[in-house]
Amino acid sequence: MNQIKENNVSYYVSKFINGTNQSVFLTGKAGTGKTTLLKQIVATTHKKTVVAAPTGIAAINAGGVTLHSLFHLPFGSFIPDNVIPAAGELSFQLTTPKTLIRNLKMNSHKKALIREMELLIIDEVSMLRADLLDAIDNILRYVRRNNSPFGGLQILFIGDLWQLPPVVKNEEWSILKNYYSNIFFFNATPFKQVDLIHLELEEIYRQTDPEFIVLLNNFRLNKINQTDIDIINKQYKPQFNLLENEGYIYLTTHNHKADKINKQALEKLPSKSYRFEADITDEFSEYAFPIDITLELKEGAQVMFIKNDYSGNQAYYNGKIGKIESVSDDNIKVSFPDGTPSAVVEQYTWENKKFALNQDTKEIEERIVGTFVQYPIKLAWAVTIHKSQGLTFEKAMIDISQAFAAGQTYVALSRLTSLKGLVLASPVRWSGPETDKALSSFAQSKISVNDANKKYSTASKQYVNNRVSGAFNFNGLITALREHIGTYDKDAKKSSKQKYLGWAQNQLKNTQAIVDISGKFQNQIKSIIKSDEENCLIRLKERLTAAKDYFIPLLKEKQDEIETHINLARKEKGIKTYLKELKELQGIFYGQIITIYKAEALCMAILNNEELNKETLHSITGTIKKPSEENKIKSEPARPAGGKKKKEKAKLKIKTAQITYELYKQGKTIEEIVEERSLNIRTIEGHISDCIAQGKIKVSELIVQERIDEITNAATELDTLFLKPIKEHLGDDFSYPEIKFVMSWMKYKNTIEK
Repeated sequence: MNQIKENNVSYYVSKFINGTNQSVFLTGKAGTGKTTLLKQIVATTHKKTVVAAPTGIAAINAGGVTLHSLFHLPFGSFIPDNVIPAAGELSFQLTTPKTLIRNLKMNSHKKALIREMELLIIDEVSMLRADLLDAIDNILRYVRRNNSPFGGLQILFIGDLWQLPPVVKNEEWSILKNYYSNIFFFNATPFKQVDLIHLELEEIYRQTDPEFIVLLNNFRLNKINQTDIDIINKQYKPQFNLLENEGYIYLTTHNHKADKINKQALEKLPSKSYRFEADITDEFSEYAFPIDITLELKEGAQVMFIKNDYSGNQAYYNGKIGKIESVSDDNIKVSFPDGTPSAVVEQYTWENKKFALNQDTKEIEERIVGTFVQYPIKLAWAVTIHKSQGLTFEKAMIDISQAFAAGQTYVALSRLTSLKGLVLASPVRWSGPETDKALSSFAQSKISVNDANKKYSTASKQYVNNRVSGAFNFNGLITALREHIGTYDKDAKKSSKQKYLGWAQNQLKNTQAIVDISGKFQNQIKSIIKSDEENCLIRLKERLTAAKDYFIPLLKEKQDEIETHINLARKEKGIKTYLKELKELQGIFYGQIITIYKAEALCMAILNNEELNKETLHSITGTIKKPSEENKIKSEPARPAGGKKKKEKAKLKIKTAQITYELYKQGKTIEEIVEERSLNIRTIEGHISDCIAQGKIKVSELIVQERIDEITNAATELDTLFLKPIKEHLGDDFSYPEIKFVMSWMKYKNTIEK
């Protein structure tokens, strides 16, 4: 990453990621470039990387997946103990290490992906609870068959803990407080064993006014004094009219406030209303929608861009405020109060990604499984503080009278570039809660550039040693071949595959001979490492290159033998599965070859005080023969990113939903159906919801009328059938499934009334 200057924090974050196996916590104030560095690392690292986040929207914004979907995490709380404390009847799900693994429904492909992962990036870690990270740790150790913290996986945690904290209900905390001093991620159990490298970006790009920067930092650390209060309260303007002052956006703590302001302001405009519906394809959960599915606009409406101009013209940026200059069914033009040229708005495509392991190359690949296409603008007379994270405003009116945490106030204020553009809706009377002592203590654990350099020197040496030694550990090849031989368990008359058992046994015998020789080399490696001489790394590189020149031809020969056998076996009938097994076996040998080349490249980079990156690694491994494309199993054509074709998916859904319906009519509860069908509870709830929408099930069979009325009234008041705004309006007393069932019932009633 040559564009990162040497000896600054970004430089060492990149060095630790590419040259060690140390887990890193990257933090920094708002506007210091955490997201930019995340994207830079993903684009350049040589490691097999997966990006994840605690929520759907955060995952979409980071270009990743949710932690729940990646690790098949249960909802509710997790305790790092198999003995559940006596607490009476609980209203939430409580999971232990035993029940977590016992109920883990993860297929072999996902397990293979997690085993191949070299780097996990978790964005927005301020929202990650310690108990959730403990659950992830347990799953990683189990799936990766490694009892080291996080199963030996390197994790890059990114976020600002002084912003919005993790959410934990009082009832949950009454249990969790027995295991955690607080709920922040750094209280997870693995950190008692692992050294977390804590680095903080210091340079602020959003603000330049020193007085404002100091003020923001005091709010961030909850060290507000009377001078700060006096400075901020100078921005209180009781006669200020938001709608009469162009370019100002109102930041508030609650969704319903923002929605009400935007709705009323739009209604006052006399111009014609236009509605634009998002185009959603394949898999894209409502919980992850980056913007409202329906965009209603009028000429004169104040709007905000929620994406940068990806045309390259820099006509607008994420958070820029403008006004609808003209609008029609197929054209939107926005003008700006700062005098910059008007911009024609183009639709933006948000991608829902999943990560999958390429069985041939053992590389982790991104696959787009769904898209959300909409104009990247929203009504912007008002927005919630929570949804303003990551945005930059020149002008804003802020209502922090009901802020529940200093971090929330900080997020709101830090959106602005200067005090000049700030207007307070009410004066600040902030005494604030006591600063969390554990958080303050953890903040002191950040290290300097000098300390980072020392830690990197030790960690990189250990990393290279492990990679070199691991590159010539061929036990995985033996395990794969033995497992393959175990599949020859049919009668020779009934299986064409069975005649090739002798070939497979011969492959195991010949590979075992290679493994025996590699054991001698590993002993040499251990001897060099143990000597810890000054030129130890140079000697290691020399032995590595010699070993590579010896073993690579032998491994390539085995790979070619499997390919020859595939071409021979494909003449047989009824062996589609067998050919697939052989392809996977060939991929394992290819992966071992790549591992050796990568170890040599890494060793060379460390010797030259450089970083190994994706481009350099590709230049080395790009010429290595991959499993032949000709050997793709023709009877199994590749499917598009969305999986099965829509018609096939629809048929499958109808069939499986019908089974759920029949079980329900037999008197079984949702929980009993989940148990009987071994499906996720959300899947079964989706089936029930579909049945309600078709009129097969009455919602009153599942929910009492009083709660139905409350949900219905909320939907009517908010003028929406979407779950998220209704849930936010009703609060924690109502669950998403309840709301979903009532919305399905309302849709059914609307259908029959028409």
